[in-house]
This record gives sequence, C-alpha cells and structure tokens, in this order.
Amino acid sequence: MSQILINAYLSELDRIKRISGSLSEQVIREAFKDLLKAWSRQQGLVFLAEHGMASNQKTSIRPDGTILHDLRVPLGYWEAKDTGDDLDTEIKKKFLKGYPQ
Repeated sequence: MSQILINAYLSELDRIKRISGSLSEQVIREAFKDLLKAWSRQQGLVFLAEHGMASNQKTSIRPDGTILHDLRVPLGYWEAKDTGDDLDTEIKKKFLKGYPQ
C-alpha cells in the first residue's frame, strides 16, 4: 500500500481523535473506508460498501466493504471492529454466519 495513502489515513485519524476525542469503530470507519477506496482505485479495483451477497449457507450477508475486480470477482472483504473487540471471537462469529474465508 502506498505510504502516501497510509500517511493520509493516519493524519485523518489524528484529526478525528482531536476533534471527537474518540477512535471508536463508528468514528474511524469512514476514514478506513476512504483508505480502502483510494487503494482500490490505484490498483484498478472497485470498493463497494455494504455489498450484499449470499453466503455458502444460503443466508444473506453484507460485509462492511468488499474489494472486487472489474468482473465482480472478490479480492477481499472488510469488517469494521472496535479496538476493544476480541478479534478471534469476532472472526469466528462471522465465519459461523457464512462469511467467506
């Protein structure tokens, strides 16, 4: 990932924390989404927020973000989490719901 994009993201986090006093998931979500969108554009990929799809379990899931190739082939998924969340537990919950690995 471009150092310019990372530095812009970190600067935005500093600004957000200074203004809001918080770095919760809801507060920093848009800054990280902007980082992913910019990186995706640089790579010739498409970032879609809240793009719904059917899981392997035939349920409807909606990752916070999906990065796709032009032909709708997914490259990766993003789920926003708070810094206080237990990531291993959160990942297990998503996989149990049918989120792709």
